[in-house]
Amino acid sequence: MGAVSLASAFDLRSRRIPNAIPGGLLLCALALTAAGLHPLGWGQAALGMVAAMLITLPLFRLGWFGGGDTKLAIALGPALGLLPFLAFFLATSIFGGVLALRARRLGETEIAYAPAMLLGLLALLPLKWLQA
Repeated sequence: MGAVSLASAFDLRSRRIPNAIPGGLLLCALALTAAGLHPLGWGQAALGMVAAMLITLPLFRLGWFGGGDTKLAIALGPALGLLPFLAFFLATSIFGGVLALRARRLGETEIAYAPAMLLGLLALLPLKWLQA
């Protein structure tokens, strides 16, 4: 949550996400998995990362996703695992659409997408509470 909040702040201010944020998030997720402290395990971490890559890299190539957004989503893949990542991306897409409509109404040509990712991540919190 902290990494995505920080990325959102940078994205809102400069429309850039420093590589250290998704890089640090990815390293943290992999280190926790390697240490056995991440509840997902290697299989789910790998599936989450592959899903993130398969979804976001084509969007980046089409110009619909920025490089920082792509790297942040790919770093979230192993942190969340497959199904939570897919739920996150669906929620993020909905919030991103709302932000895009707002930007269009205001005459803006681009949006900071990391805030949509933060909202998408926040939308997952009730799902965790229901599992407890």
